[in-house]
Amino acid sequence: STPRKLVKVSTPGGTSRLIKKESSQTKENKSTVAGATCNLVNAIIGAGIVGIPYAIKECGLVAGIILVVLCAILTEKSLRVLVNTAKHVDVPSYETLVESTYGSAGFYFISVNMLIMAYGGCLSYLMIIKDTLPVLLGVESGDVGMERAILVVSTMAIILPISMQRDMADLAKTSKISVVFQCCMVLVVVIFCPVSESLEEQGGLMEIASGSVIRSSTIFIGLGVLSFAFVCQHGAFIVAGSLEKPTKERWGQATSRALSLCLVLEAACGISGYLAFLEKTQGDILNNFLVLGGSITKAANLARGLLCTTMFFVYPVDLFVCRHVCVVLFFRGRRAHEGDDASVLNRRDRRIALTLVVYFSSLVPALFVESVGDVLAITGAIAGSSLSYIGPGMIYLAVYGDEFLKKVEEIWGKDEESTDTKPAESDVESSRLLTNQQSNEATTTESPTTEQSFFKSIAWYLLLMPIWCEVAKMGKAKLRAFKEKEALKSPHINRLGKVARPSIQMVPANIPRVGSADGGQEGIPTFPTPKYGATVGGNKAIGAAILAQQRSASFRAAPSAPADLDEPPTWYDFLVAIFFVEFGMIALCAGVFSILTAK
Repeated sequence: STPRKLVKVSTPGGTSRLIKKESSQTKENKSTVAGATCNLVNAIIGAGIVGIPYAIKECGLVAGIILVVLCAILTEKSLRVLVNTAKHVDVPSYETLVESTYGSAGFYFISVNMLIMAYGGCLSYLMIIKDTLPVLLGVESGDVGMERAILVVSTMAIILPISMQRDMADLAKTSKISVVFQCCMVLVVVIFCPVSESLEEQGGLMEIASGSVIRSSTIFIGLGVLSFAFVCQHGAFIVAGSLEKPTKERWGQATSRALSLCLVLEAACGISGYLAFLEKTQGDILNNFLVLGGSITKAANLARGLLCTTMFFVYPVDLFVCRHVCVVLFFRGRRAHEGDDASVLNRRDRRIALTLVVYFSSLVPALFVESVGDVLAITGAIAGSSLSYIGPGMIYLAVYGDEFLKKVEEIWGKDEESTDTKPAESDVESSRLLTNQQSNEATTTESPTTEQSFFKSIAWYLLLMPIWCEVAKMGKAKLRAFKEKEALKSPHINRLGKVARPSIQMVPANIPRVGSADGGQEGIPTFPTPKYGATVGGNKAIGAAILAQQRSASFRAAPSAPADLDEPPTWYDFLVAIFFVEFGMIALCAGVFSILTAK
């Protein structure tokens, strides 16, 4: 065997360390901001774009347009929140981020929803290929056998070879081609949709808008389709990890560019498609063009060709996510659990086997299922709501639980239940020490009047603060236990990069300082030497002590060139997180109910 070689590498935080040298076969490929943006656009648009007119029909024209914009804004915000929160916790994937605050139950909940979302995407892409490619090849309508044969042969010849690649960065080139084709397809739909004829028949745009403001009976079906159309959180960490130098700024550039382009494309396709066909709008807008003749039919075939080509290039993105979930669920070891696909799938037999399993499990149902709209609505309502809204909001409240409880205490006073918890043996973080000064200052303030207390009590229950405080407490405790457990493991480089905590200026007087009269330097606190071993708590105490030392070290030295600065959360951030959860719960429950009760 060849001797191991150690090389010095720079970490995302600006430090350096020695690691075992990687060969070109095991090193993960990286993409530029443009490549990551195209992969995100591919993950977002996919098959959902042809269902946007159907979603607007189900929501109502006015409400549909508002929800399209709102979903785009919320998606962009949630993508930033997820990756930045993962950097704060120092975990590399969506599943491990949820695991850090909600344990194994959260890990499996998110993993299953990721699988549902990605699998639903794969299924819908194959269904669209089955609907479009036979028409382009001149197959007669109703020839089911030929349609299925074309789907099998074409996908095995094109999709399978692309999907056999290992890294998401390898899809950057095909994603760029797909984005160009998607723009062209939307342009064709907008130009050739018979919008003017429809407006003339209905008496103008204002007449249509006044009669289609909102449809309360089916609006959540449309919201489910929109959630599917914009959701990409299931693949966000794979795309972010494939980005070269994944700093907050570069990831923000990728998300803002991707969502801006997707908003323009999906709004243009949705509005023009609905205005052209109104109540006759189908789940796949291109099917509406079949009844039209002349030049419109030729334009529709061109749009079908462009859409079909993009489906061949989009399918591998969701297949990669399905493969990723299979890795974290069915393979053992730290790298598999943390979603290091490049290491696990470097073995060709594993990669081929998982790719074939995902491909055939989505191909077989696609041969028999006919309604794309139903697939989009069900997948979006369940998995889309969980991944896009509920997950990011719950994670943020749990990860920053300590900060949230402090802010709640500043307004409503200390929660008596939170004072019953005994301090952890190792919890020597300075922020906890600083609360002594803050509590002393708080006692000097005037007590609130009866009227103020009344309004605060009303706001406490209207904002559901008891629920969010319990979430914050649970997340705070789980996160502490998770970090103590992680401290026992060997250090590793997070593919998302790390953040530098802002330096703390104030140090309580009762903490000795290095260089002062009791042996310390001005401004640098010292902490009690941790005592750990089998007699004082075993591995849990050891992990707690290591974590305490790491926190202590953060006072003495900061990275010389930090990639990112970890900014403290504000009330605005917490209110956005709460809105995410409430919006997601409403979309999930009402969407499923609407689907089940719809005729």
